[in-house]
Amino acid sequence: MGRRQRGRLGALSPEEGESIMERIPTLRRRFGKRPKRVDSLDVEAMGIADALKHGHKDLSVWHTVAMAFQTLGVVYGDMGTSPLYVFSDVFSKVHIKSDIDVLGALSLIIYTIALIPFAKYVFIVLKANDNGEGGTFALYSLICRYAKVSRLPNQQRADEDISSFRLKLPTPELERALRIKESLEKRSSVKTLLLLLVLMGTSMIIGDGILTPSMSVMSAVSGLQGRIPGFDTDAVVVVSIIILVALFSIQRFGTGKVGVMFSPILATWFFSLGAIGIYNIVKYDISVLRAFNPMYVYFFFQRNSRNAWSALGGCVLCITGAEAMFADLGHFTVKSIQIAFTFVVFPCLLLAYLGQAAFLMKNPDLVERVFYDSVPGIAEVGVMLVSTSLVTLVMLLIWQTNLFLAICFPAIFGTVELIYLSAVLSKLLEGGWLPLAFAFCFLCVMYTWNYGSVLKYQSEMREKISMDFIGELGSTLGTIRVPGIGLVYNELAQGIPSIFGQFLLALPAIHSTIVFVCIKYVPVPVVPQSERFIFRRVCQKDFHMFRCVARYGYKDVIKEDHGIFEQILVESLEKFLRREAQELALEMNQVELDFEDDESIRSREFGAPAVVGELQIPLLSDQRLDTSSTSSEKGEHVSGLPSSAMPLVEDPSLEYELSALREAMESGFTYLLSHGDVRAMKSSWFLKKLVINYFYAFLRRNCRAGSANMSVPHMNIIRVGMTYMV
Repeated sequence: MGRRQRGRLGALSPEEGESIMERIPTLRRRFGKRPKRVDSLDVEAMGIADALKHGHKDLSVWHTVAMAFQTLGVVYGDMGTSPLYVFSDVFSKVHIKSDIDVLGALSLIIYTIALIPFAKYVFIVLKANDNGEGGTFALYSLICRYAKVSRLPNQQRADEDISSFRLKLPTPELERALRIKESLEKRSSVKTLLLLLVLMGTSMIIGDGILTPSMSVMSAVSGLQGRIPGFDTDAVVVVSIIILVALFSIQRFGTGKVGVMFSPILATWFFSLGAIGIYNIVKYDISVLRAFNPMYVYFFFQRNSRNAWSALGGCVLCITGAEAMFADLGHFTVKSIQIAFTFVVFPCLLLAYLGQAAFLMKNPDLVERVFYDSVPGIAEVGVMLVSTSLVTLVMLLIWQTNLFLAICFPAIFGTVELIYLSAVLSKLLEGGWLPLAFAFCFLCVMYTWNYGSVLKYQSEMREKISMDFIGELGSTLGTIRVPGIGLVYNELAQGIPSIFGQFLLALPAIHSTIVFVCIKYVPVPVVPQSERFIFRRVCQKDFHMFRCVARYGYKDVIKEDHGIFEQILVESLEKFLRREAQELALEMNQVELDFEDDESIRSREFGAPAVVGELQIPLLSDQRLDTSSTSSEKGEHVSGLPSSAMPLVEDPSLEYELSALREAMESGFTYLLSHGDVRAMKSSWFLKKLVINYFYAFLRRNCRAGSANMSVPHMNIIRVGMTYMV
């Protein structure tokens, strides 16, 4: 707490201190009771600004082409290096006995690239973006906006007014979509399954991302073995480590600069792959183009049976990094990624594999192992299956696609991915367990955090304070009100948190203005600054208490200076007060107009003039006042006259309240932070006690607090702890 606040709190007279001590038992009894009715604070809060219906700006053609060029250096690095090791891995399981083996493996690679990255991602999955954001969490947030499937029950109707929410439900197939929505919202098990699916996909992306850079770099560096004398395996490892350290150290400069730096390199690489492929096709065997006939896939499996199935684990490496097209969508646009893959990556990769196959047709004994067979791209296939499942749900719930087409999507792509998954699972014991082990660890961490957070939020909802008891305390809240603004941080989007009762019990005085601040993440990428806050008044005006919900998207970073945050919050609160007063004035003005209309109806019977506002309209005994244009909506005509012509009755207390707010702001801010812990009951299962009391508690202790993100001085912070038994 600031020095000014501390000075005032410490200057209480003995009589005031004794009075406060006498009230403490009463406060304890009152806050220990449960709410008797639905609190007015549970009603939706009021936004401070109209929703800005702005959309994405259309980029110029050259800007899109330039962005497509940048994607080469960020999105397609893994796929670009796949020709280094795909054939060597495939033919480590299958021996080349004839041209059919080479053509069969090549046909598999061609149609794998054409089916998964090209058909699935470029034409379908990229369209399932969340306002330009991609990845499994983006799909999950998109689904959460159309159906209440989030495990954390903090959804509010006001969130749908955010401009980036953009709910669009087409009319075709609407009934089926509503049935799916109802089924998702009613069944808790389905919500949990959906959450696990998303967390599993995200965990596998992280697990795969830990190994993929090292795999790609080492496979590239290992090509120097045999070309440089004395360049052995140890040298490969050392050089790979140096390159990886350099690559990760420059990522802090941002995606844009990394893309500009590596795009020319990757562009040269892709065009070199294509040029070398054309050279090999012309020089060695142009008949390799026969691989476009999918019958060679059948011949390949017919000749090699089980070994061909094992070879799929190497074939799937040709689409390593395909998920990055969707996951990295937030840095680029859909068109830029589509253009880069369609006109550069796809044709160059096809030419590279065709050229390698042509070389192998004439030199089957020169297949060298340039990559470690014991580490197969398993997590990558798992992420693809998760994306297929979520996109199918998007097609049914949001796009409301024709049922036949919606079924064809998982039937075709899901079947192919399941076949590849079954093949790569055979390498689990050979090293494929490593990315899955990483993924499992991250899955446990994320699910434990979600599970504990949901239990904590539900406990706070049960323990929240009733408005009845706050009203009984009076505007003094049963204590002394001193100048200043107290920001009571809590996680409740609705209701008064029980931790506020602890503040009243622990503090000898409370601030003249109280704002309950809830930092809330909504399922959108970014919340515009003008739509950040929504407010609601708590109790009567003389209480000077408000609810503020600060909404952030999942890409927003809470890292603004506390002074800027305080200034924006107060400005938003002033806008709320003015808007509230304006609406009250409109209501009072409407009441006066209705009263005057009644007077005019009575007066016309006696031939008296009708008075409307300050205008007098003389009426004859046989005249009738036209009320056909009367509208209940504000801003339209009332009793035949525009409402703008009517004088508004302003709220006289507005200026007083604004001046009180400014005075409180000048006295300073104090951050009243709640530190709520959850503990499992003694009667709980052992596993629940282990997860809540140890794992979740460890995560909470090591979680970075919001006050640290805003650099709030420690002298302006008061913490009160509370433990919830779950």
